[in-house]
Amino acid sequence: MSIRKFVDKWHRSIAKRVPGIHPPVATGNRRIEKPHKVRFSLPTLSLSEIFSGCDNEEVAFLPRLIRTHKWAMPEHELITLGAITKVLQPRLVVEFGTFLGGSTLVFASNMPERSKIITFDIDPSARKTHIHGMGVGVPDFDLGCLFRGTRYERMIEQRYSNELNFYDKNVEGQADLVFVDADHTYDFVKKDTQLAVRFLKPGGSILWHDYTWELSSSECVGVTQAVNEFHKEVGGCYQIAGTRFAIYTPSLVANRSRTTAA
Repeated sequence: MSIRKFVDKWHRSIAKRVPGIHPPVATGNRRIEKPHKVRFSLPTLSLSEIFSGCDNEEVAFLPRLIRTHKWAMPEHELITLGAITKVLQPRLVVEFGTFLGGSTLVFASNMPERSKIITFDIDPSARKTHIHGMGVGVPDFDLGCLFRGTRYERMIEQRYSNELNFYDKNVEGQADLVFVDADHTYDFVKKDTQLAVRFLKPGGSILWHDYTWELSSSECVGVTQAVNEFHKEVGGCYQIAGTRFAIYTPSLVANRSRTTAA
């Protein structure tokens, strides 16, 4: 084990046991003084409690989606995405954060025919100079490699965005589902969430990845804080049990309000 890895492991171990000791805060999370004190405060529901019968859906899952990269989404979460897609049957999905394209492929393979996905990521030519919540520069990866060459590729439109303040007026009010899984620091997640609201059609849903996280991935505290704030302002957000997802779905809010009133 290298000295750097040893020190990191030691630091995380201390942080779990000693109050006030915590990993360095990502630059995009500077307003969050103690990430380990941010609570996973959303109510937790199982997938079938959120969408009745969702746990019985038959999900398309291609073998190429078996996890080979440490940043890639694990198989059980990809299956969860597929089940949600089967239930919602979205005609347009907007995704922030393409990466290898695993989640993109799951959406496409479980959506109705003639549906579309618009997926945003950093232009590969701008990775070295890209300014993000953790600093400058992004490691190389094979953007969208998991959906390339499949029959679902025709359903997917890859777009590039390198700015915190981008916007696409043509998508406004059109999306059935927006998936937020790009920069995990607070300023970016908050902005992506604001965009998600503008991109949604009435009754659409927002899904966030990495709402919950381990201490070694404390940059994800930005997701937790941004979603907690959104829930406080709007309501209707839930953790999905057994996953790192949080979801906002107005239909569930309406159903629960009717049940409470009755």
